[in-house]
Amino acid sequence: MLKDKEKLHEQLAGPIDDSVRAVYLLLAHAKLPDGFQIRPSGHGFIERELRFEIDERWYFSAVLNKSWVLWYFRRPALAGLRKDAKELLQIFPLAELTKKEEVKLRIQDIEAAYAVLGWIQQNG
Repeated sequence: MLKDKEKLHEQLAGPIDDSVRAVYLLLAHAKLPDGFQIRPSGHGFIERELRFEIDERWYFSAVLNKSWVLWYFRRPALAGLRKDAKELLQIFPLAELTKKEEVKLRIQDIEAAYAVLGWIQQNG
């Protein structure tokens, strides 16, 4: 469930590719397993981000850029869902492992966004 629609509107006010805007809106309004909250947020130099939380644990992030959305499968999600980062790298071959041992993926089109949301539906 999306929290703070006004903040989402503010995040989308800048210059963004139309396809990236569509991806971000799809993620923001995604129907996720029970208990998930989607909250527009930001911290530090990251001003436009969606946080996907369950039971006050920050599982996933979607960071809005002009030409893509940078998606993070965060460590709390990997631990909470009992998933291995290497498994995600096989499922999403364009993904990378970060220094924090989280998995990041650039989402540039709606098909990739649906793939990520499908994974969450199946595993969340």
